[in-house]
Amino acid sequence: MAKINRNSVFDAEKCISCLLDSHASNRKNIVLFLSEQIKFANKIDPSNWNLNLALDGSFLRFNVGQEYCIELYEHQVLVLCLKQKLPIEIQQGHNDFFFRGYKQGLGEINNESFNKTPQILEKIPNSIGIVFKRNIEKWIPYISNSNSCFIEYTVSKTKILPQMINAHSVGSIEFLSRVIGEKTPNPIFAYNSVIENEKIMQGKLKHISNKKLSELAQSYDPIPLKIETRTSMFLRNPYVVEQAKRLAEGKCQDCGNPAPFVNKSTNELFLEVHHIIPLSQGGKDILKNVVALCPNCHRKRHYG
Repeated sequence: MAKINRNSVFDAEKCISCLLDSHASNRKNIVLFLSEQIKFANKIDPSNWNLNLALDGSFLRFNVGQEYCIELYEHQVLVLCLKQKLPIEIQQGHNDFFFRGYKQGLGEINNESFNKTPQILEKIPNSIGIVFKRNIEKWIPYISNSNSCFIEYTVSKTKILPQMINAHSVGSIEFLSRVIGEKTPNPIFAYNSVIENEKIMQGKLKHISNKKLSELAQSYDPIPLKIETRTSMFLRNPYVVEQAKRLAEGKCQDCGNPAPFVNKSTNELFLEVHHIIPLSQGGKDILKNVVALCPNCHRKRHYG
């Protein structure tokens, strides 16, 4: 699968829906459980967790501190817990799930026996993984408290890594919010992760054909996603931005003069893409609603 845009709710919906296919009847229960655990981590420390959607769409991973906490794959869901907080119903085992631990020299190992499964994370004493193959909604009430205890301990004892911050997916957070019908929070560093992901995306667009660029632009949500952290921002359609610049061919679409300088970071003629009807006023993020302007004409559009 081609690399996805972590800022795109459409990419998130497509990928996460595939991951949930084998749990179709439990989709909302799984998403609700994940959202509630995210909210819990965010209350403890809004800067020490992330939600990572793999760039190939192969997994969705909720990390707390430096460790993974809940992982969603196509045919299974992994939830990390603290052994001493799990009820007897889980400790007895069941055909719906198995346990996962870690043994030096062997790596991760799967086991049907609770007592024979070693802890899964070196930094988190008595941690254990529970891998659900089916019917996870039946067991969520039995694991929620233990998973919450795992989150509380891990957030307080470990610190998120820079590469994890950059891998946060605001598109996935928005998808969760839409499924359950209420807001799931982003971490406070979400704005920085959005900017980083947008830089990566813009770099990839230079190699896309005009036809493919048009297809991608039209498949994007015309109502841009807005995230709320310490500030609010619209996540603009990167394909429309690139389309507008190509159509302008280096000339301002208001005054007709060539772009005033070359952008040293991209080596392109510098033009700014302006929304005719502002996004804040309900304007759509589509090619018909944008023009590529020189900085002077752009300012004139706003203040002239």
